Amino acid sequence: MENAKGYPRNLTPWEKDLLMWLLPEDRPGYRPYRHRVERWQVVAQGRRGEGNFILAPLDERVDNESPLPQVLAVGVVETPRGGISVTIREHVANQVEFEIAKLGAGELGGAWEEIRRWTLSTWSPGAPCPICQTVLRQVRMTTVQGRVLVLVICSRDEKLWVHDGETGINHPIPHTNFYNELMLRKGIRDPQTALDSKRLFTDLRLHTDADLANAFRSYNQIRTKIPMEDRIVVLSDRRRSFFGRLAAILKRGLSQG
Repeated sequence: MENAKGYPRNLTPWEKDLLMWLLPEDRPGYRPYRHRVERWQVVAQGRRGEGNFILAPLDERVDNESPLPQVLAVGVVETPRGGISVTIREHVANQVEFEIAKLGAGELGGAWEEIRRWTLSTWSPGAPCPICQTVLRQVRMTTVQGRVLVLVICSRDEKLWVHDGETGINHPIPHTNFYNELMLRKGIRDPQTALDSKRLFTDLRLHTDADLANAFRSYNQIRTKIPMEDRIVVLSDRRRSFFGRLAAILKRGLSQG
């Protein structure tokens, strides 16, 4: 039975189309979310106001008090009247929060013509930026057990995400917190540099792949984007490991000589 605010309700065809677009079927990590979109209903408005809703089973108690979950997927539909942003957040218990909002001034509603749409969800390693089609900075990382991750940075669009080769998910990363970790790992304390997170993009060439990988490893330990049981191994670790093994071989040779 609907309440006075019109909940629960089914997703509109337009809402469902946009959410399914952000959750490509060929990526195993997105499939559970596709299943939820297919089965659940809109049961309440989210705390962020108009355009922000919560999907859940009908008997689920809505939680609007816990901290906002991390963003799982993002995209934008471009129209002559401006952009429409679409966001899905990671599930918490039995609910998923999504938001469809107009970018800039004006209301979202009525008929509109679509110019194009882009999402990070469909990006694959080696491909150009899905937004501007330029070449991306891509840092390949592996874990001790061989899981492959790719840290991706677009300087033009000021976007940052990490691709998980195991799930196929492209996790958006807020650049400010990541940049803070990068500055800490590199020991940079000059306020003009350390506090200006936009310099991640303007000064990207100044940071090695090992710098960026170390920053992500630290970031992921504090603000987990990708849960994992083993440790990310970066280039500097491999070099230390190689020289460590070499030193051990030389030491054994000297002791036997």
